[in-house]
Amino acid sequence: MSVDLTTPQERILHHLGQFSSDLETAWDVPRDLSLPGLSDALGVVRSALNIPLSLLEETGMVTKRMAHVIGTGTRRRNVFHLTEQGRTAVQSIGKQSLKPRNKKSSTMHGEVPTLGVVHGREGVLNELESSLFDAHSIVLSGLPGIGKSTVGSALFQALAHSGKTVRWFTADEFSDLNAMGIGMEFEAPLPSNIQAFCEYVANRYRGEILFLDDVHAVSLRHSESFSQFIHQMELLEGPQMVLIGREPLAFSDQIARIPLSSLEHAAAVELLGDEHSENERLHIVERLGGHPLAILLHHSESELPESSQDIQMYVENVVMSSLDDATKSSLDHFVVLPMPISASKVADSDAVSVLDEHAFLRWTDQSDRMEVQHFIRNVRRAMLDEHEKQRLHEAAIAHWTTIATSPEDHLHLLYHRISAQSTGLEHHCQHAVEVFGSPHSGALAVLLEHAIEVEPSSSHLHFLASKVALERCETSHVHRYMSVIEDVEQRSEIEIGLAHLEGRVHDAEASIEAALQNGTQAEKNRVALSAASRRLDDRLPHTNPAKLLHDVNQYLSHVSLPDQIQQREVTLVALTMVQHSAALVEGDTNKAEHLRTSLSTISGFDDALMLGLQAKANLVLAKEVPSQLEAAIQLTNKALAKQTHSVHRTALQLFMVETLIAFDPDRARVVFDGIELPNDVTSIVIHHRISARWWYCKSKLYPSTALASLKEAITLHRAAGCSRAARLLEAEMHAML
Repeated sequence: MSVDLTTPQERILHHLGQFSSDLETAWDVPRDLSLPGLSDALGVVRSALNIPLSLLEETGMVTKRMAHVIGTGTRRRNVFHLTEQGRTAVQSIGKQSLKPRNKKSSTMHGEVPTLGVVHGREGVLNELESSLFDAHSIVLSGLPGIGKSTVGSALFQALAHSGKTVRWFTADEFSDLNAMGIGMEFEAPLPSNIQAFCEYVANRYRGEILFLDDVHAVSLRHSESFSQFIHQMELLEGPQMVLIGREPLAFSDQIARIPLSSLEHAAAVELLGDEHSENERLHIVERLGGHPLAILLHHSESELPESSQDIQMYVENVVMSSLDDATKSSLDHFVVLPMPISASKVADSDAVSVLDEHAFLRWTDQSDRMEVQHFIRNVRRAMLDEHEKQRLHEAAIAHWTTIATSPEDHLHLLYHRISAQSTGLEHHCQHAVEVFGSPHSGALAVLLEHAIEVEPSSSHLHFLASKVALERCETSHVHRYMSVIEDVEQRSEIEIGLAHLEGRVHDAEASIEAALQNGTQAEKNRVALSAASRRLDDRLPHTNPAKLLHDVNQYLSHVSLPDQIQQREVTLVALTMVQHSAALVEGDTNKAEHLRTSLSTISGFDDALMLGLQAKANLVLAKEVPSQLEAAIQLTNKALAKQTHSVHRTALQLFMVETLIAFDPDRARVVFDGIELPNDVTSIVIHHRISARWWYCKSKLYPSTALASLKEAITLHRAAGCSRAARLLEAEMHAML
């Protein structure tokens, strides 16, 4: 090690040495090369880097220039690069304890947290690691800004480097178990049934360690499912869990807690630079109580609190008051955000770099999204009165209305509409339910809960919340919302869905019959076609179709073609499609061909869909004439190549798998492994039916996960209104047990 270099200089060189020399002339460079990025990586205040960086520049080891920093607005900022002399010096320094940034080992999954130098936490890290030998799950708790995520990140990295497989997820108010599973990179698709989800994770990821950061942010709407998951992981001897958050934590009472206190003064002084004398640094640390974030926010000209008990007052009266009006205004727009966003989505993107220089922002691992440090956010939110919050939400509405394109953008927009108690909430929530797909149902469930808090007597909001809960297979929430629904047709729709989900076939059929007897003709057509389509799916392959076909014909007898030409054509297509499916169930390929001929006479009927119908008919024929199987598969592959609609493509793939299982399971498995369940399905019922078939096929093709797969197929069949299929699967599952 060179005697000419101080420890801070060595750490700076080591950090910069991880980046290619090609970046020295790049227009866009990563945040890691800026002063805030260096500060985060080294775990020190920005001012602590001024002297060592200046000396490195003077000795020709580091060069400074202006460049655009990715994700922090349009304003160019100072960035730092190693010179050739600097790179030579790095070679002589050798290994440092500083972990390489943004390098993800094969044992790390999820958005791997960024880890810089960790000061003075060796004792608590040893305690945490030891606790995982004695307890299945542990809680790391502490005040905002005390360093919980930093310590959790250090433990995460240490366990990964020791050979453990670790997974990380940072929760927010919208997070549900599905979001957690996606964030931790669990193999998709994931079961929606909570018990099936728990069993799947316990069996598939046993021996791993799951880190759930910001666990306190999980909403009450989803806290029960998280609580059940955590409890089940222990009962089923699944992966261990490290929960990180601030008290009070609603669903971890029985789990061992390790509280994180302030830094010891001897370690805390390491966060400050050489611009202060040793006595001055100790004085600053004592006044700030060893609170890491408060120390990192400290500036030389800042006043200090009278005692270490006044950290929140210090942030409020000193840190905030030091901001000019423009920066404070920019900060206010950030503190009302519900979750991290990209800098490109911010109304004033240049404010990002200003706030970053003040150490007010925390970034995701790839520096592509950011949010205000939670401690700063909480303090500033408490300082805003209701009028100021209203103004900020209204400004956010105006901003997101003009730029919203993705589902995440529209979630932000709806959040601000609800927070501002905007007029027309029912309309905005209705639109959200119509356009948001299954991946965002957890966030939508939370937002509807908030909307109901704003308008507690709204029947329509309770209907929408019931509908989303029904789609998510959450019966307790459906019951809770349904009692307030006043509209007869809406209540009937929820009652039918709930009866199916709870396996009450008789009640569901009674509700359908009432709608067929008492509704308008348009309503009768809708209910009859829906019931007939559902009944065709309410079966398992190779079951006797006689009763099913009788029921379908009974439903279709209520359909009457409308006089209006466009409505008549739409109804005729739907009716013929149902009849074609019924003919295939019956095995009557001649009748199916006649119905396809009828469809071909209708102008604008999709040629790809027609080819798919023909492929299904050929697969059915191959069951009776096995010699036709290869030709049927070739036609099916041709039809799949032409499908532009993901639902039609997936349904046809599943039809081929269901056919192949009886002939050639290995070949069926190859086709099955190539199926991607669609996320762009506008009808959640159709999504449930397709997903139920997928999970049933998985139970046949992968016996090791058959139990969890059957449980999920049962839940989804019920959610799709296919209670008979669910009962048959229950019998199959009980036989396995």
